[in-house]
Amino acid sequence: MRINVENFKELLKKATINFSIETVQLRFGGGKIKSNMVSSNGNSISLLDVENGIIDTNDETDFNFSEPAQGVIPYLNLFDEDMIQLHLYDNRMTLKSETQKSNISFCSPLVVNVLGTDSMKTDLEWFFEFDVDEEFKNSFTKIKKIGGRFGKVYFEVRDEVATIETCDKTNQYSNGLSFVLNEEVKSQDLVLCFDYKDIVNLMAVINSTEGFKISLTYKKDQELGMLYAKSVDESEKYFLLSKEI
Repeated sequence: MRINVENFKELLKKATINFSIETVQLRFGGGKIKSNMVSSNGNSISLLDVENGIIDTNDETDFNFSEPAQGVIPYLNLFDEDMIQLHLYDNRMTLKSETQKSNISFCSPLVVNVLGTDSMKTDLEWFFEFDVDEEFKNSFTKIKKIGGRFGKVYFEVRDEVATIETCDKTNQYSNGLSFVLNEEVKSQDLVLCFDYKDIVNLMAVINSTEGFKISLTYKKDQELGMLYAKSVDESEKYFLLSKEI
């Protein structure tokens, strides 16, 4: 059996939303790979149902890893070849090139923080939806450069104008940076606040892929907002929950 190292690294990045989710389970079978993971704080969720471009078999098998950023990626980075030999055992995988071998241990499936469903309710009332196009990516690149000092990214609708902003809305003297996303949003005025790192990690995953769409919703009775990012074919779905302003 062989494994595509670069594709495997990219899959781990997606399944963990740039390693913001601490554990990961990848389920192989029937030419597909499925994963449904949630972060320990419950704020980040990834749902994948993608083609198997990782291992050259359609057999059913699961990979379970704890802290893949520390326990898996460094070993994958040491291989120069894209395609290498893979041997699977009950408690580990062995990766081999002509002169190099790495053993990477699996963790118990009881350790991984799996979402209890393969789907999330998405037939919601989205107050704002937009494509992750080059204009948005360019705006977010600037938001990213400033936002680390505030730790917050806001999506706001005021007078039907939707914006993305980084600042600290709890401090009236806060500096800030914002960009207009749309000037014709039929929604009540509202503000959703997301953790800066969560947004940055999400964008690290979807930034290189064309055709992603982001949707935003807000439950007034729960005082909770959600961001939903999906690929064109819906094989990749990511969810972020908002936090207090």
